[in-house]
Amino acid sequence: MSIALEEVVAKVFNIPAAAVTDELEFNGVPEWDSLNHVNLMLELEQVYGVAVGEDEMVDLTTVRAIRQFLGRQAREGRPAGD
Repeated sequence: MSIALEEVVAKVFNIPAAAVTDELEFNGVPEWDSLNHVNLMLELEQVYGVAVGEDEMVDLTTVRAIRQFLGRQAREGRPAGD
């Protein structure tokens, strides 16, 4: 069973899942600061088995961008570390 992105984001930021929309962005809530951004990237790697590189980390600043990134990774079948 796959875990919804909203649940992952909500867990990392300790906010309600209902508050997580595609429009949510870095610094859009006080909880999404630079430290929690790194924590979110690490959680994405753990939960979804993807590798988030430095360039991607800089670009993944909205839930929409993260969702699109995860979709691309799934279509390309990239395991963690590739």
